[in-house]
Amino acid sequence: MERKKASRLTASIILLIVIYLFAIAALFYGSNTVFNLIFSFNILFSLIILFLFHKGWHLRVVLALAAIVMAGFLIELVGVNTGKIFGNYQYGASLGFEINGTPLIVGFHWLLLVYTTHVTIREIGITRPWIELTGAGLMTAMDYLIEPVAMKYELWQWEGGDVPLQNFVAWFYLSFLMHFYINRVKPIYENKIAMPTFIVILIFFITLNIL
Repeated sequence: MERKKASRLTASIILLIVIYLFAIAALFYGSNTVFNLIFSFNILFSLIILFLFHKGWHLRVVLALAAIVMAGFLIELVGVNTGKIFGNYQYGASLGFEINGTPLIVGFHWLLLVYTTHVTIREIGITRPWIELTGAGLMTAMDYLIEPVAMKYELWQWEGGDVPLQNFVAWFYLSFLMHFYINRVKPIYENKIAMPTFIVILIFFITLNIL
């Protein structure tokens, strides 16, 4: 049984690596639009893989994860339409279904980052009160890597072409609140593929920053 679980985990990690390599290949053999579509697909696929390895499904878990998705989307909806949270920015036109200029996928992107950073922090042994601060720091660092890629490949664009400091301050603060919520509600206990997923995503954006 343990060997079967290990094989399943290994196969899933390899599959994750393949789909993110496919996204990189799309930049060389496709277009920004193709990359944007694959980017959205990768977010959903990564979450599906996470959910397959998630332990302890029940209504409270579903509601907590849905709350993160909804909060992430609403934050971005307000941010895009007011400029008062992150600064002035606009999303590209190829990230899928959107409401008032905000793609629905961004809520799932917030969940993916919150979920993977939360489990990664727990697995390396960080506990409260540092777990929320570390989670916020990891997510802000990830956003720092994402922003140049997003602008270069037209996922979204900032007014004036520069990412304001306000964006990173808001990311840290909001990520802290989301990790605080997760630690209070505790919908996530263990997930063997969460840390590998975080590492794959991290390497993916580091690679795109270098290319």
